[in-house]
Amino acid sequence: MYRKLLLLPFLFLIINGCDSEESEQTNLPDDTVGEVDTTAPIPTITGLELDLEVATTIDISIQEASDIEEILVFVNQSEILNTKEKTFSFELNPFDYPNGENTLSIIAKDSEGNQSEENQTFEVNKLLASIASPYLIDNGRVFISANKMTGELITTVEVFRDFEIVKLYADDDFTEQPIVVTSYVMLGENNLVISEIKSIASITPGTDLVKFQDNARSWTENTFRPGQDYDYFSFSVEEIESERIARSLSGGSGIGLTDFVGVSIGNVMEQTNGFTGNLRGRGSSNSTLNNILIHTTNSSLGPDFEKITMNDYKYLFVNDPNGQSISYSQFRSLDKIGEIQLPNNVEPYFIEVSGYKDETAYHNQNYSSMYTSSLENVVNGAIEIPIVDDFNLIISNISFSINGYSRMSASVVGEKSIEIPNWNAQKSQESIFLTGDFDLFKLSFSKTSPSGDRLVSWEYFHEKQDEVKLNIESFEFPEIIESLAEISQYDLESIKTPDRENIELIGSTGNLKYEELLFDRQNGIPRPYNAAPVDVYTLTTTL
Repeated sequence: MYRKLLLLPFLFLIINGCDSEESEQTNLPDDTVGEVDTTAPIPTITGLELDLEVATTIDISIQEASDIEEILVFVNQSEILNTKEKTFSFELNPFDYPNGENTLSIIAKDSEGNQSEENQTFEVNKLLASIASPYLIDNGRVFISANKMTGELITTVEVFRDFEIVKLYADDDFTEQPIVVTSYVMLGENNLVISEIKSIASITPGTDLVKFQDNARSWTENTFRPGQDYDYFSFSVEEIESERIARSLSGGSGIGLTDFVGVSIGNVMEQTNGFTGNLRGRGSSNSTLNNILIHTTNSSLGPDFEKITMNDYKYLFVNDPNGQSISYSQFRSLDKIGEIQLPNNVEPYFIEVSGYKDETAYHNQNYSSMYTSSLENVVNGAIEIPIVDDFNLIISNISFSINGYSRMSASVVGEKSIEIPNWNAQKSQESIFLTGDFDLFKLSFSKTSPSGDRLVSWEYFHEKQDEVKLNIESFEFPEIIESLAEISQYDLESIKTPDRENIELIGSTGNLKYEELLFDRQNGIPRPYNAAPVDVYTLTTTL
């Protein structure tokens, strides 16, 4: 019995000792249980190019197993961002930093006290705008400049190649603000005479205008094909019922972005089985002579012949017409006659109708020229247009006079009723007051020299606002332009008090950007091929 009582305290001590040891081990620090994290976070920088010209989004990702304590972002040792996120983005704007070399630094700290730093240098050049220059007519000289909206000159570049893509840059003393981009074309003996000036206002610094020129199929270094070769071909259409129909035949297509085939009447001969029209064609050397639309139209008829009506309209798609003799009996009548409704009592008009297979063909500028006509007046307020089932998209370009000082142009999809828009512009000194729902305007100045031997024109585009302060009087021309004008004895400042001023108001039925309506002005109408086909209207008035 005594021995049993002695064992109890002993067992108690053993049990408590084991519990205490187990408890001590349970409460040991974590770093004695697993491995200690000694690896520093690894930052990865994506999106930062060596040259920073426009506002650019930079993506940062941090490779790290532990929690992030702090991520610090510096540019030139100045903190711009503080976060705990392992992935994040931010924007670098070149106008926030000096031109030349700059350094982006990422300092990453984790919860275990590990730290790393990643540095990347980049070159800042403050891009104002890029634009393709005008054509160097007869080896003339072309200059492109940038001005502030208030008129002060920022920079000037001379152009040396046709449609050269020019980049305009700002110095460090320029504060980011909208600008005016202007091109100057110098012609004449020794290229001293100014021919035309074109200004585009309200441009946001960093804008790539070349992108909009390319999308509109304007000539740029990206789209221009110098030394384009043409292939010529001929064929005949026989057994035509009248000389009038024979002389009305023509046709053509735009096949792709740079290829074009045109067909016109050569001569007409009377034979025993009717008249034969000998047609001639010309196409770019890489064009294919497939699905060429030949049709009757008024553009080929002289004043001695009665105009073609839609009841006379016949058409035929021809593959490889070169050398063929085609019977006029193969030509088809229209599937349907469409109608464009114009305002009553408008004066002479011009219409050109193009057909596209679908919207993709429109974007690729793959079309067929369907009909052109110019008439003295509108019958019952309507113009008939051809509708051909092969085309799911038909676009008509129309222009007509409203009165002695106003003219309207329209590019419309399908059949439409066109109304004169309720747009208005009034000029008072250097301010223009605008009313109506349109997108932009173009102000055109022209000035004849005192000797009357030269005319200088200036086109000034601006997005629509209720009131626009032009600042033409304070607009600063480049020194080289002033010097050349002085040598040619032309008072350049006189253009600011022009002989004549026109204003053109431009609007569309689509949600188009200002820049999309600036280029590819076919028959005075912009056509933005990169966007869905929409109606575009222009109203031109003499101020």
